[in-house]
Amino acid sequence: MNFRLQQECDILSKERKNVQEVIRQEFADRLVATEEENRRLKNEMSEMRARHKLEIERIEKSKEEELEEVHKRVKQAIVKKEDTVNQLRQQYDAATKRADHLESLLEQQRKQLLSLSKKK
Repeated sequence: MNFRLQQECDILSKERKNVQEVIRQEFADRLVATEEENRRLKNEMSEMRARHKLEIERIEKSKEEELEEVHKRVKQAIVKKEDTVNQLRQQYDAATKRADHLESLLEQQRKQLLSLSKKK
């Protein structure tokens, strides 16, 4: 019986070693799979960061271009306003000179009429 117990014990011991080996192998496989998944996720994260950075740069460039366009239009509007103001000033000056000239003509005519009426 002792021999049989020894055999049973050896069989159980072998099975235990086999189970330990299977568990170790499964653990190692899972560890490798986890490391591969970790590497894959790190690569994805790196790619996402790069895409995000490019998108931010694209948006910033677009905003800068838009601001430059607005600045250009504002400058054009200011130049146009200044031209209009200058034209209005010139028209005002011309109208003032004409009014002064017409007033002096009226004054001359008034004096001539007065002098003619005094002569009569």
